[in-house]
Amino acid sequence: MPGVIIGLKDLHYALLQRDDSGGVVYSTPVKIAGAVQANINPNSSNDTLFADDGPMETASSLGQIELELIAADFPLEVQAALLGHTISGGVLKRNANDVPPWVAIGFKSLKSNGKYRYVWLLKGKFNQPEQKHETKGDRVNFQTPTLKGNFVKRDYDNEWIHQTDEDMINYVASLGANWFTAVSGGVAADTTPPVVSSSTPVDGATSVAVGTALSVTFSEALALSTINAGSVFLLNAADNNVAGTINVSADRKTITFTPASNLATKTAHRLIFTTAITDLAGNKLAAPYVLSFTTA
Repeated sequence: MPGVIIGLKDLHYALLQRDDSGGVVYSTPVKIAGAVQANINPNSSNDTLFADDGPMETASSLGQIELELIAADFPLEVQAALLGHTISGGVLKRNANDVPPWVAIGFKSLKSNGKYRYVWLLKGKFNQPEQKHETKGDRVNFQTPTLKGNFVKRDYDNEWIHQTDEDMINYVASLGANWFTAVSGGVAADTTPPVVSSSTPVDGATSVAVGTALSVTFSEALALSTINAGSVFLLNAADNNVAGTINVSADRKTITFTPASNLATKTAHRLIFTTAITDLAGNKLAAPYVLSFTTA
């Protein structure tokens, strides 16, 4: 079952160093320990055109995205990075002319089903925080600081947030493992279609055992939602579909077709992979792949 958000951890920031028609570049993400809360509030406007005494058309536009971060503490080094201040001689120096840099903010949130949601807000600036200090009383009163920022869409591609869930159909473990290595979308876009690396049996093979499971391995992970009976199927010499089951390896690179029963002997077959199959970036196979073989 889908889960609801119940946690927050692994808060990171990265400086946005380039955002133009040529692409986007970020610095290496830096972790902020002690994440407590992250509130994202996208502002949008909606307008309706009335004609012929009734609503005829409606349109909406995304405005400023507000982000409120609460942490156990924002160390002075983090404040300097996020607010454009300098540290000299071990002292944080705030200057009236300091300009906060554009940054990205990433984190992950635990869901009630035990899976994580990963998030990157892609472009924003933070405002000077309110500084509150309270004397210690007869009980502990945690004084957790808050940073508020305004985020916008990127100039390069108009994107403003990237998210993935561990329970999404096209999620692969490498997404979560590398989420905080670099900002999602901060590297060159993947425009290379997947290609076949190997197959069992090899294309053109003869004397293939009638009970053989057929497998094809691709150069990269594939989108699981694009792999089904319509995009992977086996035909016999008469171009009739042969019943079977489709399985995908854990790394999403290898597709195995297992016939429901032994294949006909001394018969030509074709295992077909259509261009409906894509990689995780949505790149389709450049052309249908056909694995041809003849049974023993």
